[in-house]
Amino acid sequence: MRIDLVPFSSCSGVESLSFSLSTESSSGLRLTVQLQGLIASDLEVANQVGRREFGLWQHHCFELFIAEAGSTAYWELNIAPNGNWNCFEFDDYRLHQRESDRCVLSAFRAARRGRIFELDAKILTNPRFQASGAALSLGAAAILKTASGLNYFSIRHGATPDFHDTNHHIPWTLQ
Repeated sequence: MRIDLVPFSSCSGVESLSFSLSTESSSGLRLTVQLQGLIASDLEVANQVGRREFGLWQHHCFELFIAEAGSTAYWELNIAPNGNWNCFEFDDYRLHQRESDRCVLSAFRAARRGRIFELDAKILTNPRFQASGAALSLGAAAILKTASGLNYFSIRHGATPDFHDTNHHIPWTLQ
């Protein structure tokens, strides 16, 4: 599935930003991020999984929000361009945030070619997803830091850039 992200407000350093997400197995996802624009030159690149780190959303960060359809519980995966990552679980909208092993970054590569930045990540999920056909709710977002501050990208936005708001998520069926 390809998801094009839109900015909350104008960000001249980004021409386009998209996520591609696919299942690799009942316990694995593959995320590809492609960003085109001047900001690509500001993003670090790495060829290995970095360390688990808190506060990635204060700089450059790509985020996935995943929930089983109909559930108020969800998890959030943060991945930085340098391979650092973290995963959090919530019982409901921003309720009881805690670090989680629900998603673990297992492989990572980020590269830059001129004005294009590409990130490829393999994600292990625990427990495994149900069989093919499982219905999920999916949110995708990015935070990019420029000289003028933080810039927010998502599938869609409300009055504020709130990535946890499930009204901005989309349904996704495992293939």
